[in-house]
Formats: sequence, structure tokens, C-alpha cells
Amino acid sequence: MLARPGEEIDDVTRWLGTRAKIVNVHFRNIRGRRDDFREVYPDVGDVDMWRVVRTYREVGYDGMLMYDHIPAAPGDGEAGRAFAYGYIRALIQAAES
Repeated sequence: MLARPGEEIDDVTRWLGTRAKIVNVHFRNIRGRRDDFREVYPDVGDVDMWRVVRTYREVGYDGMLMYDHIPAAPGDGEAGRAFAYGYIRALIQAAES
């Protein structure tokens, strides 16, 4: 619900994270802004998800990052969810290395 999510999410994450106010994360990406957006795969939206994962690590967040609202492609079955899970896992592994 940010006016400029790609620019504002890190500040919000830092503010909440440094106060231990993040309980769990629905990790999704969007194109657009508050009240005018569409959900997209985590690697193609307006938010730099790699930067966001590094910010979570910086503030000491150690909870879940779970995919949320993955777009469905016709006939893909669970492929979209599998991609999102693998993408998130890879970002976490990279941040931990």
C-alpha cells in the first residue's frame, strides 16, 4: 500500500524490522502503486526483491518469506508457485553467503 513501492519498501522494512515488528512476510512483487497495481512474478515487478531480502537480513529478520498471489499462466499447474519458491530460496541463500 505504498505510493512508490520500489522506492519506499526498504525504509518501511527498516523501520518495522529494527523494532522487531515483522512477524511474517508475504513476499510478492507488483507493477504499479497503491490502489493501482497488478501482481507479477517476483523477478519482474517494480520492487528489487534482492535488495529487499538484503534489507530483511540487515534488520535481523529471521522469519518466513512466503510467496503470495503468484500469477497463473494457462496450463502451468504448480509451475508458478515452484518458480516463486525457488526464486525466494535462491535469494535467501545468496544473502546468507
